[in-house]
Amino acid sequence: MEKKNKFLILLMLVVLASPIFNSCKKGADDPFISLRSRTSRLKGAWDLTSGTETGTTDSSAYTKTFTESIVTITSGGQTTTNTHSEKMEFLKDNAFKGTKINNGVASIGEGFWAFMDGYDDVKNKECVVIRISSQTNGGTITSYTGDNMPAHIVRFDKLSGSEIIIEANGTIIGASAGTSTSTKTYKKE
Repeated sequence: MEKKNKFLILLMLVVLASPIFNSCKKGADDPFISLRSRTSRLKGAWDLTSGTETGTTDSSAYTKTFTESIVTITSGGQTTTNTHSEKMEFLKDNAFKGTKINNGVASIGEGFWAFMDGYDDVKNKECVVIRISSQTNGGTITSYTGDNMPAHIVRFDKLSGSEIIIEANGTIIGASAGTSTSTKTYKKE
């Protein structure tokens, strides 16, 4: 009888604790439970390993397919393949560095990152805001300060210690209209 009572108590504890463990999960594909904080899981260097992006512009639809070293772009019935790599570094003191190299031309953004609070259907710490203080495109450097620093929001579908999956989608309505949806997977170095 005593074993049965212990089992029932253990079962009740598991049932009562499951919402607590589930609330730690922010992204849809996050690990069920992690002993490391989201901040400690995110810090480090991440390399793009795969991804897709689809979208429309004023004049056509396009698809981009990413591997570790290639991007294939299909638009208007034509396909182009370029060398391509991406790296994001979430460093201590909330410093950020992002590097894209497309056909040998580097684009480097440096700045700061911080987890965002939740809003609407976005959970607390599901997204990171990145503010860019300097950007280098093909050798041309642009610096930003204060409120003029461009901000980018990154939403994590998955944030584990070894892999992140970033999803993005949106629409532009105005003089130039378009839509885009992307999913990119990065592995930790």
